Amino acid sequence: MRVLSPSAEKICLVAVEQFAESGYDAASLNDIAVAVGMRKPSLYAHFSGKVDLFEAVFERAIEAERLYVEGCFAADDGLPGALYAQQLSERFLASAHLRFLLRAAFFPPADLRPLVSSGFEGYLARMGEVFGKALERQFPQLDGGRRELFVDAYLGVVDSLIVELIYAGQAAYERRLRAMWTIFAASLRASV
Repeated sequence: MRVLSPSAEKICLVAVEQFAESGYDAASLNDIAVAVGMRKPSLYAHFSGKVDLFEAVFERAIEAERLYVEGCFAADDGLPGALYAQQLSERFLASAHLRFLLRAAFFPPADLRPLVSSGFEGYLARMGEVFGKALERQFPQLDGGRRELFVDAYLGVVDSLIVELIYAGQAAYERRLRAMWTIFAASLRASV
């Protein structure tokens, strides 16, 4: 992740909110500059344009959410992955980084699709690695093939929960979480 000046970091904090709420196309560099307390030409002293700013914000969102995921798995004292799945809705509401990351992944700007796809796939791959290591620690008797199967299933659970948050709302998310986690947890316990 590239190192930015304090002013550029402040711009990124405002921009992540704009990109999360409005999307890439509707986000305004002028509005971002005004919210930071500068004029639009001053923003160009830090970023060459909207694409450059988006890339910097995307890097920071990936990093923030990676750290959050790792923290959830480190604090998980039940079944691996339970804490993250159960707190996903709260995190979605509280974190502009997550809202931005998911909006970018589901509705990527056409010119930035390769960057977004690569970054989001890397984020999910890291989540899978962390979940796999947690499974290995808690269920060492689970062979590698079964562990990989559960990693893929867990990522499917998370993906389904994300879709509910984006398209259907809190009640649908809670219903889906109860159903999927009940089946997933029972299947995991039965496998060991």
